Amino acid sequence: MNSFNKDQLSNNIKVLTRKNPNTPRTAINMFMGSGAKYESLAGIANLTGRLLLQGTNSRTAEDIANELDSNAIELSFESKQDYIRARLQFLNEDFETAIDLLEDVIKNSTFENIEKERKKFLGELKLELDSPKTQAFDNLVKTMFKDHPYGHSHTKIIEELPDIRIEDIKDYYFKKSLIPDRMIFSIVGDIDRKKILKALESRFGSLNQQDIADIEVPVPQLTENKFVNIKRKDAAQAQIVQGWLAPPIFGEDFPALTVLNVILGSSGLSSRLFTELRDKQGLAYHVRSSLEALKHLGLYTVYIGTAPNNIKTCLEGFDVEINKLKNELVSEEELEGARTNYLGKRAFWHETNSQQAYYLGYYDIMGIGAEFDSVIEEKIKNVTSEDIKRVANRYFSQKSVISILAQAEFVPETV
Repeated sequence: MNSFNKDQLSNNIKVLTRKNPNTPRTAINMFMGSGAKYESLAGIANLTGRLLLQGTNSRTAEDIANELDSNAIELSFESKQDYIRARLQFLNEDFETAIDLLEDVIKNSTFENIEKERKKFLGELKLELDSPKTQAFDNLVKTMFKDHPYGHSHTKIIEELPDIRIEDIKDYYFKKSLIPDRMIFSIVGDIDRKKILKALESRFGSLNQQDIADIEVPVPQLTENKFVNIKRKDAAQAQIVQGWLAPPIFGEDFPALTVLNVILGSSGLSSRLFTELRDKQGLAYHVRSSLEALKHLGLYTVYIGTAPNNIKTCLEGFDVEINKLKNELVSEEELEGARTNYLGKRAFWHETNSQQAYYLGYYDIMGIGAEFDSVIEEKIKNVTSEDIKRVANRYFSQKSVISILAQAEFVPETV
């Protein structure tokens, strides 16, 4: 990955820029390091992100939509556990129009369409929870991260969303999110760095610093194995998810656990779970593992959708494959295949200016530094079989949560 420049505006907002010559569209990502931990009620961050395109002091939601469409500008917001992100993409010649629109939305949003967006958001969440798989994962997350910001699951948001008021949104956004020390711009394209810095300084350099103390987020502890279940009459399949607490993204074990994840279940046809539980035993069509590395800690899960009478067999299958990783060194051939698989996907994830802008800003807002976007490649290449065995024993020897969704007659009392 080619180099980038790191600058600061007069009020300490970070600016990361990378010049990719001869590319027609510029990508700007703006990160605000707030996320769920600054929420007084679950769902405030999500609702804030949705409302940022619903009107400003000088533009209605329709005005914004028309201006975006007529200039082929893309602007969207997403809210995650650790940040809110604005994603802006435009033709190089439309820089002034795009940056003017971004400034207005970021600084002057009114958040006045809260009731409309609340109702729409509630409907979308309930529709997503109609999915048995989503419901099983939701049950695991709220159990594993009980009383923790990362546990602001679909069901918890549905419970607390009706109580959110416009005053809560404005307090969260203007006093806890739009804080220069917690903001990062990452820009990639055929750009003039000095022009970018001048434009951002004139539009965002006047944002006031606020002396807001950071919030300490205690790391949740699982002191015992937990089993939670949902009994659904209409569940044709059983949904099984097992999860363990994992390291944060800056943890020393993150690279090794990333490669382990490829070997165990994230690489589709070539993963062990797919080969053993699907191909050889015919237990499911879809089976996989997942590593979600967040700022304060992470979550590792294994999942399978199966016939209801296969629940016990699938859980035993999880144990067999995990114990192999704990007790046996993976072969050099399998290890090299996993490293190559991940690095190949990583190259695909960095093909566009928009993707590159995302990763530069993402790693920085997560506290690991934008440089990690290049460093991670070398760390992945240096993962050994001994590293895989070590992290398997470290994390899979901890307590876990098992979440099962199935028809009542198939849900076990214990596992």
